[in-house]
Parts: sequence; C-alpha cells; structure tokens
Amino acid sequence: MSGKRLWLMSLALVLVCASTLFPGSYSASGQLINGSYGGKPYKLYVPNGYDSNKSYPLYVMLHGCTQDASQFSTGTKMNALADEKKFLVLYPEQTSSGNSNKCWNWFETAHQSRGSGEPAIIANMVNTIKNNYSIQENQVYVAGLSAGAAMSVIMGATYPDLFSGIGVGAGLEYKAATSMTGAFTAMSSGGPSPNQQGNAAYLAMGSRAKVLPVIVFHGTSDYTVYPINGDQVISQWSITNDLAQNGTNDSWIDDQPERTENLTVTGGKNYSVSDYEGGDGNVWMKKVTVQSMGHAWSGGSSQGSYTDPQGPDASRMMWEFFNSFTSDGGGESDTTAPITFANPKGGTYNQSVQVELQVNEEASTFYTTDGSEPTIQSELYTEPIQLTEDTTLRFFSRDSSGNSETIKQEIYVIDESAPPSEGITIPSLSLEDGFVGQLTADGKGTGDIKVGDKGMYNIDTYRGILSFDTGGLGQTIIDSAVIRLYTKTLTGTVSSIQVDIKNGTFGSAAIEQSDYSAIASLNNIASNPSPTASGYIDLVLSASALSEINKSGKTQFRLKAATTPGFHQNQVEFHGGGNDAQSPVLIINGQTN
Repeated sequence: MSGKRLWLMSLALVLVCASTLFPGSYSASGQLINGSYGGKPYKLYVPNGYDSNKSYPLYVMLHGCTQDASQFSTGTKMNALADEKKFLVLYPEQTSSGNSNKCWNWFETAHQSRGSGEPAIIANMVNTIKNNYSIQENQVYVAGLSAGAAMSVIMGATYPDLFSGIGVGAGLEYKAATSMTGAFTAMSSGGPSPNQQGNAAYLAMGSRAKVLPVIVFHGTSDYTVYPINGDQVISQWSITNDLAQNGTNDSWIDDQPERTENLTVTGGKNYSVSDYEGGDGNVWMKKVTVQSMGHAWSGGSSQGSYTDPQGPDASRMMWEFFNSFTSDGGGESDTTAPITFANPKGGTYNQSVQVELQVNEEASTFYTTDGSEPTIQSELYTEPIQLTEDTTLRFFSRDSSGNSETIKQEIYVIDESAPPSEGITIPSLSLEDGFVGQLTADGKGTGDIKVGDKGMYNIDTYRGILSFDTGGLGQTIIDSAVIRLYTKTLTGTVSSIQVDIKNGTFGSAAIEQSDYSAIASLNNIASNPSPTASGYIDLVLSASALSEINKSGKTQFRLKAATTPGFHQNQVEFHGGGNDAQSPVLIINGQTN
C-alpha cells in the first residue's frame, strides 16, 4: 500500500470525530468528579440535588476520535439534562497512548469481546460507579458518537446484563470491521451482512441475552460514516433482538418500521423518526434521520465539537425513548429496595481490615467472602467482617417486604508491603496534573509530574502541579494531611522536594506557563528527603497548610526540587493521575463535625 494512501486513510479516521472545541459554558450546576480505571481517565457528572438515599439512572457517554470527556459533555449538553431529569453521567475517556487519535478501538478484535480490552475497562468503570453511588440497576444506558457509537454497540452486545439501552450517533453495526483497513471500508460502504452480524451479536450476549432498546441518529450528508451504517445498525439489532426474545429468528421484530413521521426543527433541519415495534407492541428501536446533517451530534451545542445545533435534540430524544421503558416514567426511581455500602471500600491494605456493611433502611444483609453469588441462604451479616487475606466480598440486602437490591462486590487485597492509607483518600485530577518550565522554551506538559533542572548549570527549571477536588470534605476537621507520590524516573540527584499550596487553582485549572510563578496561598508547606528511583514518598503538610485546603472546591499544590547546579540534569518524574495504584493521592486524617 502506498504511503500516500496510508496517510489519506489515517486522515479519514481522524475525521471520524476531529474538531476544535470552542470555549464556553452551559447550564449545569451539579458536581463533576474526575477518576480513572484501567489506565483510562473518566469524568462523572453527579446532578444537582443528588441524594444517596434514592437511586438514579446512569448514562455512559463515549466520545469520538480526538475528543475528550469535557468536549463531549459540552457538545451533547447531557449534564444540563441530567440536572433537569435527575440522572448521573459517566464519560470514559480514551488516551492518546490507547489510540494516537483518541479513538475507541472498535475495529480491533482485542476490543470487541466481553472481558477484553476497552469493553472490560468501560464495564468495570460502570461497576465502580454502581458500587459508589445509588444507581438504578435497570436504568444504565450507553451511547456515543462515531467511534464511541460503534463502541456503544459493542458494549450492548457484550454486556447486556449491565446496560438497558443503546444510543448510536453516526455509528456502525457490531463488528463492522476487524482491522483498520476494514474500518475505512465500513465507514464508506458499510460493514458485513447485518443478518450475519446480528447473529454474531446474539452469540456475544450468550446466556445474558435480552432485548435491548436501540435508538439511532444519522445525517443524510454524513460523508465520514456514510448513512448506510445507520441502516445497518437497525438491521443488525433487529436480528439480535429477535433472537434474544426467544432464541429463534421468527420475525418478532424486523427492520421495517411500523411508522415514520416527518418533522422539522423550528428554524432548523427536517428529520424523520421511524419506529420499530416488537411482537409485544412496544417500540424497541427508533431511527432518527436528519436531512442535510453531516458527521455530528444532532441538536448539540456549538460550544462543543462536531455538533449540529440545527438538528433535533439527540440527548433529550434519547432520554425520552429510554425513559419510556421505566415503570414510573420519571428520571428518579421510586424503588424501595435497600441500598448497602461497604465501609471501608475495597482496595489494597497493608494489614487485616474490618469491614462494616451499612444499609440505608431496616433490612437483612447477606454476603459471601469467596466470590460466589450470595442468596438469602448465605451468611447473614450481624457484625463487622474481619478480613485477613485477599477477599472478594459480595453482598446484598433485602427488606421485610421482599425488596432486594442488586448484588454488590468489593475486592480487598491484604499486602503487608503496601503503604498505609488511613483516612480519606482523594485521587488527583489526572487532566490537571503536569509540570511547567521556568521559561516558555522549557515547555509544559500534562500527566506525569516533573520537577528539577535541565542541567547546563540551571536550577529549578521544572515545577510540578498537582490538583485535587477537595470540595467533598465539607465540615471535616482536618488533623493532618499527606501527599503520596510514586516515582517514575529519577535522573541525577534531587536532594529534596518542597511544596506550595493554593486554596483554589494557581490560574485556570489547566496547566499554564504562569503556574510556575503564580502566587501561592502558602509557600514551602512540606518537604521530603531525596526521592528514591522507585517506590513512593509521603509529603506531610505542615499544620499551617491545613487551613488552606479548600473544602468547597479544588486545592492545587506546586512541587519544587532542591538540586545542585551542574552540567548534567537533576530531575525526578512522578506518576500523574490515571495511573491506577501509582496515581498521586491526598490522604486526609480528621473527623466530621
């Protein structure tokens, strides 16, 4: 294959979702929380007024190529809708190391199966949120744009037990391609036979097979992922859903719509909505075809990337469609099932741990410690559970009316060599970690944290920036605080690390050149002897610094290295956020007032 053709193909793949983000804001007032799983960051939007005693739907939104969570949340306006309708939104984020164009790898066989690659990571992100928040089990939905839409189809086929509906914006059928070359062919000409892929998706569901609501959006002028793909998604899912209904292909549902309505957005585009009914009379699939729309999220905000504000509101239509399958028709669940939490949560501990199972109402709690599925015949929880070895704890509660919650799971690893992690552990915000150089020519970067000098008899060339969301501390009285950092590389000699603290952010939350010399709330509030080439260091904050920890927002720290001027560089790199167990954490010890 010629170099020119390869270049053109690569450019086409970038264009699956490439665009520029325009600065701006939209109306949302809940809390945006950063996290990571499996080496990939995510953002979680918790709506305004969230109450842990109630359970809520969860929407999982998968961005397209070159996009990130922030761009996608802005473009889809999903956070503002979450505030209005009361649901949580999870935005998994692809990394440039996972794909150079930040595409979800929907076209690679390593990322098309249950328990493998990116589907497994996304599914485990969802399970993490379900363990930490009150999520309605039968209202977890996955949707995406382009590469993200193709991955949402894969998620529905491989994890039907986890998801209750699929939204597909300019996407492709299940396993439309199994190579990069095949991806370009599918994007322009469609994938294999939808009948064949529908059977493949049903087989991927396995014993977990069930009928899934599917809503598809596609523009007639999409010359990146051609409209044939939207048609194929409907055809593929008609086969998959038909088989999932009773195990046989008996035309319980097909790809011929029962009705199609032609509509117009006021001052915007014409579009049609086709409904596909199952044998039970319910509309299980919808296809929204937007006239003259290119490769875009329909009805999105112009402040985001790859949106068409003149199209019908895809986010709202998706919510309305999925919400039609709930028993109460409301976004906030009225379920009376109890909600149980493990305290402390699963993780790695350097000594035995005592776990309490706490329920939000009067109920009986059943559990197992061998990883097996608990039933009402399992051990009844009556007192804290003492764990002295690696344990998979599974549990659920049932009230006197017979209402049972879904089974929850926490994994505990007992490793005597692990560092202690007492108190409240707050992970750093991976997208706001990084470093800045003293001079513009020294550069700046996000991710890993670099401090030290560049040699040539310079000192203090690089300063690291750490960002934490400490807004959840509320009324906590802080007795002590420690920053824990894990060394990635060490070059030369770094005699110590000093720390400045900022109540809030040094500038904007993003890494900026001005962060190097911006005014701190307090300087030199912690120091540590020379870091080693591996392992971790603990930076103990001084008592005077504790009052500068922002309990209603973000707190940032600036790291400086003490080095001796010389010809060779002296610098240390610490792992930034998004590196799982080696991510920076702020450990708070205190008590709630």
